[in-house]
Amino acid sequence: MQKTYTRKLDDVMPVELNFHLFGEGAPQVFFTGGIHGGEATGIYVAEKVVAFLEQNELLKGSVKVLPIANPAAFRRLQRTSPYDELDLNRIFPGQEESAPSLALANLLWQEAQDANYIVDLHCCGVWGASYTLAVYEEHDFAKELAAMLAIPTVIQSGGSRGQLFVEACDAGIPAVIIELPGGGQGGVIDLDAAEACYQALLNLLRQLGMIAGEAVKPKPSFYGKLQPVMAKVVGPFLPQIDPGDTFEQGKVLGTIGETAVLAPFAGVATMVRPACYVFKGTPLANVAPLV
Repeated sequence: MQKTYTRKLDDVMPVELNFHLFGEGAPQVFFTGGIHGGEATGIYVAEKVVAFLEQNELLKGSVKVLPIANPAAFRRLQRTSPYDELDLNRIFPGQEESAPSLALANLLWQEAQDANYIVDLHCCGVWGASYTLAVYEEHDFAKELAAMLAIPTVIQSGGSRGQLFVEACDAGIPAVIIELPGGGQGGVIDLDAAEACYQALLNLLRQLGMIAGEAVKPKPSFYGKLQPVMAKVVGPFLPQIDPGDTFEQGKVLGTIGETAVLAPFAGVATMVRPACYVFKGTPLANVAPLV
């Protein structure tokens, strides 16, 4: 069974969401993209999954894909809707008959209730590297889902309330975010990261026995919460690592003039600023400790 259906919210301007549903029954997997409108790599991946499923029959279960969850924000390639400037991924489960973004969050929350697994696709910026974000310390089932994704790095989320994956996990639904490089107001798509994520999602479906093909068992590494590394002096920052690199404590992450920027612990970098002039307090990298 294949079905495409549209749900509509009427306000100052109508909002239409195009859901693509393949198969029926359990397990039920829900892939979402474009909750933040400018995060284009995730949208592109979701569209690739739709194209694949249109040409390939499911063995069992159902897959629902919503490539663009926030059309108004997508139209201007920004994080928020122009209607109310609310961050959609901070207001779940939303509220019916309310402001546009709250009503949209509630509609998406309704669509998520039957899912057995949710993977929400986002972008971490053009200077980033792919990682899975999960509340794995709080929920074993979130760790199990993260471990099924062939994304090498899993980061413990700060667990900010109102995020779809956080609220879903608290409701007992395994859910994670995959953060991908790209996005921004330029709608940048990182094609290499998109292909790796696309293959990871298909491999997840194979592990669940939902599509044909041999499944590979991933072995990602788990890390603690992200921490920023900030500039303490003024000058030209010259990085010595790339996004996605792992490092030992004390490793030189880069230099600012004659000053070395050292790793505060052994871990991984999910973002590294390119060579540029920086000032005190400028974020140079996002890093997470190995656990």
